[in-house]
Amino acid sequence: MNRRSIRAGAIICALLAAGLFLGRELRHGLALKTGVASALPSPGDPSSTPAPVESAQPYSPSAKSPSVLATVEAAPLPKLAQATPAVPSIDPRKALGSKSAPITIEVFSDYQCPACRTLYVSVWRQLVDNYANTGKVYLVHRDFPLPVHAHSRVAAHYANAAAHIGKFEIVEQLLFEKQATWEQSGDVDGTVARVLTPAEMTKVRALVKGGTLEEGIKKDVELAQFYRVTQTPTSIITCKGQTYPVVGVQSYAVFHAFLDQLLSQK
Repeated sequence: MNRRSIRAGAIICALLAAGLFLGRELRHGLALKTGVASALPSPGDPSSTPAPVESAQPYSPSAKSPSVLATVEAAPLPKLAQATPAVPSIDPRKALGSKSAPITIEVFSDYQCPACRTLYVSVWRQLVDNYANTGKVYLVHRDFPLPVHAHSRVAAHYANAAAHIGKFEIVEQLLFEKQATWEQSGDVDGTVARVLTPAEMTKVRALVKGGTLEEGIKKDVELAQFYRVTQTPTSIITCKGQTYPVVGVQSYAVFHAFLDQLLSQK
């Protein structure tokens, strides 16, 4: 085993350990209340003892091998009632970077989720500056509003409406930065109006009321269920046909080390 392989294994182990720890810590506040069974075992459950990390393999939706997360948790891949759905096309209005980038990161996020805010504030901008803007990563926002958050789906509608008029990035930033304000008041509309012109708000409100935005959100949620996403944020990193799920808030240093390792592989 060469030095590069050892370093890659260490990075993946660090990601898994951090993701699993945070997954358990955030379970009660952020777990998805759907019919999809959680991939994370309950505390005290004998199945909560992870399998050796050394056996983990990256996960591709088109492959039969288990995901990194599923292997560690000794859980099978989800059994879908129908054939594997096609991955929804990426809306370039909610993505940054080049579609031809060697790595794609899809971040399943909830605007009312405190952990999502932390990831956005502490990691997102650095990923944009150092990876998306340099052509290394295609950074994609995926909507995953949790039922436990009263206003998160409304916020997702406003963000998607803003994307339709080319204002997604500024509205996304505002929703996360002012999360505590609109979470208490429920006034998503008034919050978004702080950064858009009256004419832009007229267009956004028309789109929100039109009812056409829900379909895109549902497709993201369906994709999240296929990836076995059970909490936010979850980042799905795809490189060379292999997919690595990273659960919870990770530091920029962890992302940086892992992404650079992927980019160095030939």
